[in-house]
Order: sequence, then structure tokens, then C-alpha cells
Amino acid sequence: MKKTLAPSLLMLPLLIACQPTANAQQPDSDIGTLSIGSPVRGEITSKDRINYSDGSRSIAYDIDLAAGQAVNLETSGALCARLLVLHEGETVAGPNSPSCDSSSNSSTLALMATEAGRYRVAVSGSGAQSYGPFRLEAKALQVHRGDAPLQPGADVVDLLRNGSRSYRLDIRQSGYYVIDMRSTEMDSSLELRGNGVSVSDDDGGDGLNSRIRVPLEPGSYTLNAKSVDNKLSGMFQLSIGTGALPAGVRLRNSGALATDGALVHGVLAGSPREYQLRITQPGRIAIELGSDDFDTVLELRGNGVSVEDDDGGDGTNSRISTILQPGTYRVIARGLGEGSTGLFRLSATRQDLPAGTSLRTGGSLTLGNAATGLLAGSPHTYQVEVSQAGELVVDMTSDDFDAVLELHRDGAKVAEDDDGGGGSNARLSASVQPGTYTVVATSYGGGSASGLYELTARLAGN
Repeated sequence: MKKTLAPSLLMLPLLIACQPTANAQQPDSDIGTLSIGSPVRGEITSKDRINYSDGSRSIAYDIDLAAGQAVNLETSGALCARLLVLHEGETVAGPNSPSCDSSSNSSTLALMATEAGRYRVAVSGSGAQSYGPFRLEAKALQVHRGDAPLQPGADVVDLLRNGSRSYRLDIRQSGYYVIDMRSTEMDSSLELRGNGVSVSDDDGGDGLNSRIRVPLEPGSYTLNAKSVDNKLSGMFQLSIGTGALPAGVRLRNSGALATDGALVHGVLAGSPREYQLRITQPGRIAIELGSDDFDTVLELRGNGVSVEDDDGGDGTNSRISTILQPGTYRVIARGLGEGSTGLFRLSATRQDLPAGTSLRTGGSLTLGNAATGLLAGSPHTYQVEVSQAGELVVDMTSDDFDAVLELHRDGAKVAEDDDGGGGSNARLSASVQPGTYTVVATSYGGGSASGLYELTARLAGN
């Protein structure tokens, strides 16, 4: 007679997980068989077993494993699946979370058999309305033994010991590498140290899994796998792969940055990357830094210019647009968080200034005439001659920075303004007597901005 255990609606998401047979060697008639290297196909429909806690349906398969044998279970197809493994009525792996990779609609779960026997693999939908066909495959995994060093191409499973596990990683060829730590039993974390590299990651992979993308030179490194949630033991899967680059792309982590818009691809490994930008003629320069792996920060330094941007581009990408005078500048690409790693894209594009633009940095300002200037860090000062008493109005507009104005006479400040001109433009007004006044044109935040501005002064009513 078959024994039936009462389903636990809080602990097990699949009804089938609560209905083991009395004799594990005699599967139910509707339980399929799974073998390593031999994929099976199935389909979740409304006729399959139901889990009354969330309404999902499930199909089960039995697989025979030896003690210490490790397998990777993977589903693909239209169904966004969840996986769970039981042995003698007890959950030994899963449920996997997140339920599936949204980009490929695949779901994976690694399992290491603690003893020889028959294990039951349950495939379910991710919710009450999750139906569809799937393909399930079990692939053999290498179990890491002893202290043997890891090398690129390794895909092993291991058990956490006292909350962490250290490995020696041997790299024989320069390249860009991707290290993944996956587990359904813990919140994983990775650290890589050696040869000037010091990077770490917590949730760079899917869900609570870890991923490090890093360029490595030949040599030996120390790789530390651990648990963020203070788990002292648990199974995890560790893989060392070579990062896939787009066709024709070569990594360049330093050197000259052209202004023709050509993309430079680099990889961040904790420390910032620096490039040189050489400007031969005044012009507007747009610099863009983007990454799918980390939150970018872009810096531009040199010739009195000191500009920084975090999210001026799309999403978490960075963008700086400013006017630059001839000279050599430093372009610095880095991540917002300490230890940021991953691929990035960098480009610079130059546009000519409008025809007839004459850039000024100070001097004499005539009432009623506009002066176009290029601010590059330091404030600009202009002298204005006022021949009659009245109200002096000074305007400063810019599309590149937050404008700030000051008015002085005989060394004393007469008036100042930040946003009186609307938006981030400045306008100040002051009652004046005949004489010479000094207008200081600068930017908010101490004059660290760079870009074009237009400055005018007039007497009200004129």
C-alpha cells in the first residue's frame, strides 16, 4: 500500500515533493526516468499534479546516482521551470531561485548525491498559469577533490567548509575571464587576489549568485568562495570561463582616445582605467562611458578642467559634453562602487564651434554687447564702464553648466546671483552710480565646470 504524507504548504512548493512512495526503488507509473546525458522532453498541462499552495503543476523523473556523484540539471523550452530534488522523501536540492533565466528561459540546479540511491527530480511551472513544453537534461559535473588548482574551463561542485573555501587559480594565457559561483543553498560571494588584482562580488550573477569578470595575466591567484548569509556549509558550483567578446573587438585598457566616435572596449578590474585625449582645435567634445556590468563614473581632467559624471548617459552610463581648448586631457573610466569589475565601452566625439564664435576669458564688457566665453575651471572677470546712474542688469546663460554671477566695485561685492535667469542661468540687478564695475562669471560649486556661456550687461530701460 502506498503511504501518503500530508503536504506542507509552507516548506515545499511542489505537491509531488510531499508524496514519496513507500519503496523508492518502485516509482509510480507516471514517474519518468532520467539518465545522465540522455535528455527527456515533457509538457506541463492542467492535468498534471497540483501544488495547492501556489497552484503550480509538476512532473517528476527518477535518476539513479552513486555516492558523491554530481550532476547539473537544466531545463529549456517554452516553460519557465522550477526544479526540486528529493531523496527518500527529503528535499536535498532546490527549489532553484530565480525560477529561470529570462534571457534564455532556461533553469539550472546542481546536485551532489550524499549517498547512492534513486533521486526524484520534480519539474514545475513557476506559477499557477505556467504551462508549456520543456526539455530536461542531466549533465555530469566534476567534483573538486583535495587542493588541486583550478584552471580556465573548470566546472566543478564543492561543499563549503566552515563558511569559506579557498582555491589556487592558475592562468597560463593573458585574457578576459568570467568566474561564476552558483548555489541554491546560500547567498554566495567571490574574492580574487594576486598579481595586483583585488576584486570581489556578491550578487553580480543571477539572483544571489556571484560573478567576477576580470582580465588576468599569467600567474597564480587565490580564489575565495564564501557565504554572505553566514552559512557554514552547503553545496555550490564553481566555473571558470573565458569571456565572450563581440566579433572583432579587442580590449584596450589605456592609450590615446580619438575624437571620431570610435568605440574603445576595456575591462575594469577594480582600479580605474586612464586614457589620453589630445585636442588640437577648440570644439565641443562629448565623451560617453557605458557598461552592462557595473555603474560607470567618467572623469575629465587637465588644463584647468575638472569634470565628473555618474549617470548622465542612459541608465547607469556616464556622459560628459563640454567645450575644450587645445591641449592634452586625462579621461578616467571607473565604477561607482569599490571593486567594480566588467567590460565597458568608451568613445569621444568632437563637433566644431558655430562659425564666427570668438571665445573670451575676460576683459572689457560693453553695455548692450554679448560676450561668448569658454569657462574651463577658473572664474572669468570683466570690467564694465557705467556712464550714468541706473539699474545694471547682467545675464549669464549656458547649456553646459550652472551659471553664477558676482558684481564688484572697488573690491567690495555689490550683488550676486545663481539661478535668477531661469533654469540654471544667472541674472543679477543692482542700482549703480557712474564708474567701473567688475563682473565675475563662474559656475556653481567653485568653478569646477567647463563649457560655453554668453554674458551681457545693460542698463534697465535701454
